[in-house]
Amino acid sequence: MAQDNAPVANHAPLLWGLAFVVAMFGTGFGARFAGLDGIWTMIVMLPPMLLLIPLIRSTERDGNFAGCSSPALKRYNRRGLIWSFSYVAALFFAISVNDWLKPEGPLLWLIAVLPALPIVYFVWGFYRYLVEETDEYLKMRYVTHALFGLGLLLIVATVWGFLESFKVVPHVESWMAVPVWAIGLGVAQIWHRVRGS
Repeated sequence: MAQDNAPVANHAPLLWGLAFVVAMFGTGFGARFAGLDGIWTMIVMLPPMLLLIPLIRSTERDGNFAGCSSPALKRYNRRGLIWSFSYVAALFFAISVNDWLKPEGPLLWLIAVLPALPIVYFVWGFYRYLVEETDEYLKMRYVTHALFGLGLLLIVATVWGFLESFKVVPHVESWMAVPVWAIGLGVAQIWHRVRGS
């Protein structure tokens, strides 16, 4: 006999996450296929980035419903939105300015480092979350997710590095480390969600 007050699984965060991933990859491939570059690629990529807002909101609502939320987690989520949008803006700004000005010397160094600054903010934001979080369960859950992402990054980088050394696969830029880690973090979060823990 089913209980009337049993919690109902909320799939909104998973659906928003799936929509975000599909839209980002879809517009990225679409922009490349259409031959767009520079500012036009940024304009095309902005709408999928906006899907992060309902994704975070639905995740927070779900966390509130399940009793797995905290003020520190909400601050972390806001910081995550800031770094995500800042990263995309800095990346496309740096690419556009580089293509337009063709700088050299110190200006080139500054432009090249610009997209990395939001990643520094992200690392600081994650550290702040772990310092500010008072709920030990939530803290441990996020540490576990981060370690899963780190493990995935180490495995992928090592395997790919050896394949690259033996000239089996092409070179991949080192900035791909953050997306690989983020994918691992997301997979760990989805796994926890599916398991209901």
